[in-house]
Amino acid sequence: MGATKKLPWLYLILAYGFAWLCWIPVALTGMDYQSSPWLVFIVLLGAFGPFLAGIILTNVGGNRERRREFWQRVVDIRRIRPIWYVLIVLMWPGLQTLAVILNRLLGGEMPDFRFVKDLLAQPWGIMVVPVLYFLQAAVEEPGWRGTMLEQMLPAWGGVKASWLVGIFHALWHLPLFFMAGTDQVEMGLDIDFLFFAAQVTASSFFATWCYTQNGHSTLAAALLHFTGNFFSGVFGILPGTPKFYIYILVLVAGAVLV
Repeated sequence: MGATKKLPWLYLILAYGFAWLCWIPVALTGMDYQSSPWLVFIVLLGAFGPFLAGIILTNVGGNRERRREFWQRVVDIRRIRPIWYVLIVLMWPGLQTLAVILNRLLGGEMPDFRFVKDLLAQPWGIMVVPVLYFLQAAVEEPGWRGTMLEQMLPAWGGVKASWLVGIFHALWHLPLFFMAGTDQVEMGLDIDFLFFAAQVTASSFFATWCYTQNGHSTLAAALLHFTGNFFSGVFGILPGTPKFYIYILVLVAGAVLV
């Protein structure tokens, strides 16, 4: 008999529950979370929700072999095929460059690369900022890909699993849309929220492709997540701009091809 199609509700309860218990109180303060080291710490702590959910479910409901496999997928670089190191580095910049070109052809401005200039102006930032971007991806992917997607793939298949993981991943960010100081609060809950959800959901298809093509490597998915976020900053693809909307359309088109 085939695997049963059911959503991993326990994972979702844990991933959402831990993150939202951290984020909602910060949002309710009405303060810019960056104004207080304690608020920054609590917000960062909430980001560990998916990782902690994956660890808990692996240790409570899994045997020794399952625990070993979970951590191997997180740290084993040998799972990543050499060609995928190239794809991980070039895939997002390629799609973002295409969005920039289309935006320019439609009369938009070229990027000012302020993000890069700010990094170069503060040498410590060249080392610290990329590490922070990677850590953000590294604490999410063991949950979304390494746990939720891993559980869903046998029964749902890659397309439906990618779709559902992407939707739940997007909605997981919801409290950030009410928290002063976040990029999400500047988007609001109108059309930009829908484009944000489309971005996360479309990215989920690329993440599944990367994950399954590299021996179910959570590390590969985390590296792809990192480069996507980091180069969005490099190219200045900001919500509310024509370039952002064009990029999402390019991303969705790419997801369909994937």
